[in-house]
Amino acid sequence: MKLALIGGNGHHYLKAAAADSSLDVQVVAVSGDGVDPGAAGKHMEAFPKAQWFDSPERMLDEARPDVVSVGAVYAHNGINAMLCLERNIPVASDKPVATTWEMLEKLRRTADASTAQLVTEFDFRARPAMASARKLVLDGAIGTPILATAQKSYPFAKRPDWYADRKMYGGTVLWVASHGIDALEFITGRRIERATGRSGNLSRESWPTFEDHTISLCELEGGTSGCVHADFLRSPKAGSWGDDRVRIAGSAGVIEVRDNRCMLEAMDAPPSDQTDMVRPEPLHRIMLDALLHGGNEQFSKALSLQSAATLLAARDGTDRGEWVRVPVIGDGPLERAG
Repeated sequence: MKLALIGGNGHHYLKAAAADSSLDVQVVAVSGDGVDPGAAGKHMEAFPKAQWFDSPERMLDEARPDVVSVGAVYAHNGINAMLCLERNIPVASDKPVATTWEMLEKLRRTADASTAQLVTEFDFRARPAMASARKLVLDGAIGTPILATAQKSYPFAKRPDWYADRKMYGGTVLWVASHGIDALEFITGRRIERATGRSGNLSRESWPTFEDHTISLCELEGGTSGCVHADFLRSPKAGSWGDDRVRIAGSAGVIEVRDNRCMLEAMDAPPSDQTDMVRPEPLHRIMLDALLHGGNEQFSKALSLQSAATLLAARDGTDRGEWVRVPVIGDGPLERAG
């Protein structure tokens, strides 16, 4: 199987497939994203036998990959994903797949007309602790989910200068808080229907449109309340890169995910570690399965488009400081939703 990479600013989780001895996957080509070719060029150090292309269009047409991984400057993820879908090539993209409603509508139309799958890289969905939390909630271990909260905290460390350009970066809701927002929906099995929030920047005065923190308040199906807070305020010496937490409080107990462990606090039993209840396949295998077989429970074209709409609504709610409805894909043209 021929795998190609576009861009050098995303996670590119599919790269792991090339090192998986159980799979016959080879990175055959690498291309810039049309904005930051230097970042993509770093992939050539890991895959020296791959062919380099300055143009993603030329790479797709000449290398003819079977699958593509997109990790571009964030506002260009959707542009490059559409290049793949137009050629009916399955594509895995880092989030956000769309930084505007107009881009999401174009992506939706392209995806609908394509035979290829589109998946968005949300790695929480393949973590044992998160998958176990989901099973516990869906099995009724904590009764009705009432309050769902998530945290995503990173060091600022060194970030590209284009983070200071809101049009290129897209906003911290789309890049960092997106993991927590997706986790609430994935673990509870409930869709976010409305969102609002607040954000600010008190530590990077020279980057006025950058947000060093965000808080998103969410109303989920069935009346469940949600809160996701994200920041770039973690110490680089904290001992780990990110501090990821999820807590789901229900009518019959609480589930908390922290330090990659899933703890269940039921009303009628002592706290117990349930992390190993579910042991998902590695992320790259789950994504490949979705790309090659029409999607699965964790990843699909429909999930990618719907999550993009949820994130854009959450960002709008944060920017405006008011409740914004999350449109359901298929209800109508998405450019009207913004």
